[in-house]
Amino acid sequence: MTQLVAVAGEPVYLPCDIATHDEEDAVLLVLWYREDLGTPIYSVDARERDFGVAERWSDESVFASRAYFLPERRPAELGVDRVRASDQGIYRCRVDFKQAQTRNSRVNLTVIVPPSKMVITDDRGNVKQAIVGPYIEGDTFTLKCDVSGGRPRPWVKWYRDELEVDTAAAALQGNSVRGVIHVGPLTRADVRAALTCRASNHLRAHPIETTLTLDMNFPPLTVHILGSNQPLSASRRYDLLCQSSGSRPPASITWWKNGHRINNAKETLSSDGNTTTSTVSLQLTKADAGTKLACRASNPQMPAVAALEDDWLLDIQYVPETTVRLGTNLDPKNIREGSDVYFDCIIKAHPYVYKVEWRHNGKMLVHNVGHGIIITNQSLVLQGVGRKTAGNYTCVGFNAEGDGESKPFTLNVLYAPTCRSSQQRVHGVAKQERAHITCHVDANPADVSFRWTFNNTANSNEVSDSYVSRSGTSSTVTYTPHTEMDYGTLLCWAHNRIGKQRVPCVYHIIAAGRPDQVHNCTVVNASLTSFGVRCSEGFNGGLPQSFLLEVREILSQDIIANVSSAVPRFTAVGLEPGKTYAAAVLAYNAKGRGDPYPLRASTLRPPEKHHVHDKSLDLPRTAFQISGAMSAAVGGGGILMIVLVLFMVAVRQRCAKRKPRSAPPPSSQPASPDKLREKDDSESDDRNPDIIPSDTDQMQIDYFRQQQVSTISPPPGNKAPRGSVAGVRGSIPGYCPLRSIPPSLHPPPSHDTSTAPSSIPPPARFASGACTLPRGAGACTSGAGIPLQHLRTLPRPLPAPAPAPRHTPRDTPL
Repeated sequence: MTQLVAVAGEPVYLPCDIATHDEEDAVLLVLWYREDLGTPIYSVDARERDFGVAERWSDESVFASRAYFLPERRPAELGVDRVRASDQGIYRCRVDFKQAQTRNSRVNLTVIVPPSKMVITDDRGNVKQAIVGPYIEGDTFTLKCDVSGGRPRPWVKWYRDELEVDTAAAALQGNSVRGVIHVGPLTRADVRAALTCRASNHLRAHPIETTLTLDMNFPPLTVHILGSNQPLSASRRYDLLCQSSGSRPPASITWWKNGHRINNAKETLSSDGNTTTSTVSLQLTKADAGTKLACRASNPQMPAVAALEDDWLLDIQYVPETTVRLGTNLDPKNIREGSDVYFDCIIKAHPYVYKVEWRHNGKMLVHNVGHGIIITNQSLVLQGVGRKTAGNYTCVGFNAEGDGESKPFTLNVLYAPTCRSSQQRVHGVAKQERAHITCHVDANPADVSFRWTFNNTANSNEVSDSYVSRSGTSSTVTYTPHTEMDYGTLLCWAHNRIGKQRVPCVYHIIAAGRPDQVHNCTVVNASLTSFGVRCSEGFNGGLPQSFLLEVREILSQDIIANVSSAVPRFTAVGLEPGKTYAAAVLAYNAKGRGDPYPLRASTLRPPEKHHVHDKSLDLPRTAFQISGAMSAAVGGGGILMIVLVLFMVAVRQRCAKRKPRSAPPPSSQPASPDKLREKDDSESDDRNPDIIPSDTDQMQIDYFRQQQVSTISPPPGNKAPRGSVAGVRGSIPGYCPLRSIPPSLHPPPSHDTSTAPSSIPPPARFASGACTLPRGAGACTSGAGIPLQHLRTLPRPLPAPAPAPRHTPRDTPL
């Protein structure tokens, strides 16, 4: 047996141990009983489902919605909000396990009910709430403090200036207790003494108390209305102060206007209790002009002493007083749409108004003939009124005191019924389900009658009056579909004495069912401990739908978060960083749940921390640390740079090997391409490193030696320009035409250096770098643009060369 004590109105938690020692065991059923009742009052049923989503039930006659089960606590607890006195009793918790024996535990709940009411009376039986007295010196009196309610019976104590006074207490009928205090004989030191009655019945319960201030009588000495007597405005509220001093206890101040007492005055006391200040709030009218306002200070307990008085003669100025009046020949009860209406503004003001303004439902009206609003002097004309024209009309007069607005005049415009907006137009109804479809219309007058019809793809029928009910400007039809043909459209017409409804209200009856699956779900706003999910909703099945997000552990399938929403927008919080969860979003309505939309979502990983400690230097750590990814990037970059440097060195070495070893030609002869290339070798290597390997050059030399059909040379009569053609390595002629010359027609060698071709035979030109791979190209071409790999496969000599092309600038690829 567990003993629990709770205070009424506070929550209480009843323990129930549901823990199991066997990991394979599980809780199937938890039942709570109250010993004075034979049936369970609360249950958690997990026999056919996981305990996290177990079905929970609470008896409406005991706890109803105040109870909730907390299985995550150790031990588990049954929470009850706002404990009542009727909840007191002995409760039993029964736990059924899958394997273990049923476990029962009992809780004895005691509910403390604090006292509810306290009444203090004096010797005459008068109820005292704030002040006791007034008394004079030498008087004695008795105060009784009656406290009712509470369980157990409360105790009552009296305190004087927070010091406990010996109190005689007695029990009354029922559960009430009375505490009595005797005071006196009184002296001057007892003025404004605080007498407090305090009652409680338990240490945890908040006590109730009432404090009284002791008042004693002395006659007042002075009284004054503070401030100067000046004109007052009737349009404003004034707080006037009257002060009296010398009275013990403080004087009683009353306000009078033309002999009539003003009762809304409030009194305050000075810190020494010798001065009383009374405040009265007045909003005067023009009728108060010339009246006498007086303040009187007196002591009601000393009638022999005359009251002191101070007075003012009121000078009142007031804002305009306005009244709206409908045209004399118009009937305010029979104004229909399309009629013309006019108003007059009756004004009383001092000083007189300098401007008149008209307002409709609080908004200012502007003269606009095109819209049917005509304002002249103090009159308003409305042409062709409609339902939007109806409402409250006021006129406002302005003078030096302010603006005075009239009471609203309600213009009632009569019109035929129309369908009210913002209605439910689509109703999802299942077969054999009784649905109530309500048609709302706006009409004036509101005495309307209705007619209903039902349309489907086959026919249109009138709805019998036995299925229709009316309430004001609304009509409800009771409709039950039995077959597929009973789904269609209901049309509602209304009419009143003004006319018939032109366009009916349309309500679609569709088959209701479970909502469709949500779609386009995405994970958004992921953080270390939370993530959001957004989806697009599907068809609601004809009924209002809601949405649910379930977040589970991937392995154990335990529910980590369960979020519901009216729209498919969720945020799951309280998650672990750097973890992936299985989530599902589903829609549900009164007909059931739709298919879940599965997805996986992950929280962000926390930032990694790398600690490096140099034992040799033992230096303090810096704030900058290199992550693993950055270290790999730096290392990879370094390796790439080394490989690139080695490749460039190898290329330069191979180019150096291919330079000719023969002696340089005479200075009088033109420089050969090899010579030119030798001069610009370092520069050209940097510009075009894509040199054909030496083995390829050797194959080209062998091929052309066998064929002896072609040679590459500059056109006769032209000196080779120095420089480099795009795509060609070294300083060679600006273009390389391909000529096919039979072996018998080869010209004899000439000693004329001005017109002779280069001294390097054709194959040597290829070997010496006259043909290179252009940058970005995949094959080496000859001077005529023919790929060299094609030249290797030529079976016979090439045809005679075409006329030499014009010289091409070095920046233009051939």
